Amino acid sequence: MKKILELGCGQGYHALILSQRHRVIGVDISKSDLLVAAKRYPWLALLAMSGPALGFKSQVFDAVYALDMLEHVDNLVSTIGEIRRCLKVGGEVIANIPYWKSENWLLGVRPSCHNEIHHLRIFGENELESIMERFNFKTIEKKRRGFLSHLELLIQFKSKQKSRSQLGIGNWRDNIWTATLHLGLLYFNPLVLKTPLRYFPVWLITLPIGMLVDFLGNKKFPKSLFYHFLLENSDGEKKG
Repeated sequence: MKKILELGCGQGYHALILSQRHRVIGVDISKSDLLVAAKRYPWLALLAMSGPALGFKSQVFDAVYALDMLEHVDNLVSTIGEIRRCLKVGGEVIANIPYWKSENWLLGVRPSCHNEIHHLRIFGENELESIMERFNFKTIEKKRRGFLSHLELLIQFKSKQKSRSQLGIGNWRDNIWTATLHLGLLYFNPLVLKTPLRYFPVWLITLPIGMLVDFLGNKKFPKSLFYHFLLENSDGEKKG
């Protein structure tokens, strides 16, 4: 059983999934999200902590998850340095960051969105792997994904409602129309097989279509980039 650290655990759902197979500690700077998570999943270990100042001993985790989190941190280099410090040699980092084309498109749809959802940077095409390499991380896997989610995001980000958080901009649970759209799009996503919708075999037709469209769309316009990194040694940051 691996010991996992999830950075930016939010309201705890992904930590819950990870905890089914691993020992998980989740951290986040949002105390309001942590309160929600504590009520939903009181058995999880969730702490208020920031990425650049992780209060853990060195080399204690087998893997660190940073899903849609690195674009939010004030000091990216310090955060990655802390991730490296806390990882065992041979440890893994699973990361997901927004794709730069998608970010620029969403800013065109809603110019205020970065202030509202607290995105502090737009990563260049190969920027993250270049920074990770300085800390002795090797890129094991890089995937473009999420093209189909743009339709749902377009509707959410078209909202005129001002928000202090990403959830405030829009959520599929907001009303019957957004819920219907979300459930409809789910039939085009392999995730449908993990939901009760799998008992309605419309997905036999829609899923192959969705997978083909997503595959083609991700070549030019993915929503995000998924990474799997491996820490090759525990030395300090490389120079140069």
